[in-house]
Amino acid sequence: MVGVLLLGRQTPFGTALAERLERVGIDTNSDDGIRISCWDGSESSSSDLLIRPSSALESLAEHTCTLVIHDLYLPSGVGNWGPTDLVDRLEWLDAGAEGEPPAGSPRHYVHIRDAVDAVAALLESMPSGRLDMCGRRCWSHQATCEELGMLWARFQAAVDHSFQIEHLEVSEPKTEPTERVERPDLAPLHSALEDAGTMGWHPLVPFRVGLMECIAEHIEGE
Repeated sequence: MVGVLLLGRQTPFGTALAERLERVGIDTNSDDGIRISCWDGSESSSSDLLIRPSSALESLAEHTCTLVIHDLYLPSGVGNWGPTDLVDRLEWLDAGAEGEPPAGSPRHYVHIRDAVDAVAALLESMPSGRLDMCGRRCWSHQATCEELGMLWARFQAAVDHSFQIEHLEVSEPKTEPTERVERPDLAPLHSALEDAGTMGWHPLVPFRVGLMECIAEHIEGE
């Protein structure tokens, strides 16, 4: 089984990646293993695979492959690895939804589980060059807020024992933003994952499930 020397495990992404790899028995402290650096803009040494958020500047060190992650979200908190739109909206809802709601942008959200699963798969056939990762579907900020608001209302109804018929209604929001939003090129990532023996880049975590996890983590953190 492949070994890994994981650098930057203290970052939100590094912590999740270490848990994912160690769960399947991969040693993440192997000095002669694949060198992976989870980098958020601090100093970085050379590695086989550099993983960074799109907000971080290019690393000056040499890396065989760079994976740039866009619009990542983590239920436990994204740190500087992704946008804060979901956290900002949850805090606004939890405070009573009073005043001006926080602003946001259309996003190609990708859940941390899909991201670390893809990295684990890439270890089977390490690519080179730059790969960009994000979700395949773009969510407008309005649709994201509507979905999060609906799930928050369900949660509050469960707490208050005040469920109504409208809380059980299932609707499909119109997610596409009115403005044109360019998605990062996912073709290199898709091809690299196919070369690693998978079906390519197909994120599996439903956005609604991910949002419910965000709500649960937010409540537990209070």
